[in-house]
Amino acid sequence: MSYKRDMRLEDAEKIALDFQSKTRDLYKKCLIAGSIRRKEPLVHDVDFAVIPKGRNFGKWKDGVIRRVVGMGGRVTTFGETISNFVYKGAQVNLLLCLNEDAWGVTQMWATGPKGHTIGMTIKARDKGLVINSKGLWTREEPPRLIKTETEQDVGRILDWKYKPPEERGKAEKKRSKFDW
Repeated sequence: MSYKRDMRLEDAEKIALDFQSKTRDLYKKCLIAGSIRRKEPLVHDVDFAVIPKGRNFGKWKDGVIRRVVGMGGRVTTFGETISNFVYKGAQVNLLLCLNEDAWGVTQMWATGPKGHTIGMTIKARDKGLVINSKGLWTREEPPRLIKTETEQDVGRILDWKYKPPEERGKAEKKRSKFDW
């Protein structure tokens, strides 16, 4: 069951900042992502890109669950790629980055939008690479992770002209000679 709902950007930002302030110590890195980062006027859920703090995933997971429940939230799913919660009536998603060398891809993946992510997938394929929420990879056996500390690194490797999040997914309107 999805708990996505329409929220004004300002309301979603308040929920995101509140959630982040109450869980910040659980992450090595944390970025508010998704449609909030893209500054969409209408937001359906609250997305974060995070690098967990500590080396023991199971212990970290238990700590996050206790924290979210202690804050009045509810855990709906918890995986090693994405975890979902309900907090203050909104769906909150953590997109997890378990390898700091993939942080740039995780930021891009969590920020979207979907069409942008699909475009990056096609660019990677055309360069003989694979991109997914866990990183940018060679097609060697075994695959090798390509270091992407920033979204700009992803752009450089895939020959993508970096666009700030608020410009992604917004087609540039071409003016014709008939436009006044």
